[in-house]
Amino acid sequence: MKKIILSLLLIVSAINLTHAAEGDVEAGKAKAAVCGACHGATGVSPMGIYPNLAGQHAAYIVKQLNDFKAGTRTDMMMAPNAANLSDQDMADLAAYFSSQKRASEQASASNKSSNTAIASSASTKVDIVTSTPAKAIYAGNVTAGKNKSAMCASCHGVDGNSAISMYPTLAGQSANYIAKQLANFKSGERVDPVMVGMVAALSAEDMNDLAAYFAVQTPNAGKGEGSDIGKKLYFSGDANKGITACVACHGVKGKGITQAGFPTIAGQNADYLKKQITSFRDGSRVNDRNNMMRNIAIKLSNNDITELVKYMSSLK
Repeated sequence: MKKIILSLLLIVSAINLTHAAEGDVEAGKAKAAVCGACHGATGVSPMGIYPNLAGQHAAYIVKQLNDFKAGTRTDMMMAPNAANLSDQDMADLAAYFSSQKRASEQASASNKSSNTAIASSASTKVDIVTSTPAKAIYAGNVTAGKNKSAMCASCHGVDGNSAISMYPTLAGQSANYIAKQLANFKSGERVDPVMVGMVAALSAEDMNDLAAYFAVQTPNAGKGEGSDIGKKLYFSGDANKGITACVACHGVKGKGITQAGFPTIAGQNADYLKKQITSFRDGSRVNDRNNMMRNIAIKLSNNDITELVKYMSSLK
């Protein structure tokens, strides 16, 4: 009997292995952008409270993601992130992070590179680059974007600082985020009766040019009144209600994380922020990655949103 049971267990294990999704490193790299805020772009976390994933066993990463999704492992940050991951997503993420060098190896490579640069500078004259042409950073052309932005000025301001609270400030927002929103308005993935007409004739080049122009403008400091309750929610979330802290994605100063596509909220208009959070909560806005904002917003009360907006709109 024991031999029969053992044989059955081996067969089941073989079947599970056969059906397990095979991870793709490149696909995982693309999907890992959303993880970079906490775990680092290459799996080495910039914050001590979050684990390094670089060099971790793929099977372990997949198991933890599955556990977070199932609720057998609980964490208010990971639960909404894992909620919408498919088996393939998990396998791809695991393949990518497990292929990265561990923290100690990355540090060693960085030190070696620094030492080489120092040795080189001692023997040769090195030109220090103090500024970088915008075209080297953004897909769009800043000058072209300025010329095309005239149609945006009435709502968003000439320099992207909107004087009308119901419209967003675009100055200083990351270019990739602006370009994505324009593309989403055009495709219908994000809906707005004003914007749908504005983007109808825009090409991908137009969107990139506009994004580049607004990204290099200087945003005004936030004018919100501030809120201690909102500040606590922003930095700590609410474990009892399963509300994730905003700081993980939008940063200590509200500057967002460009690489992960998380927007800047510092200096943003209060009425606009309130409208967007409410729209994510009621499902009228759905263009957030992996339902992240919707999974959080649905747990926020009207008072939570009011206090959060007071604090976020006060960020400088």
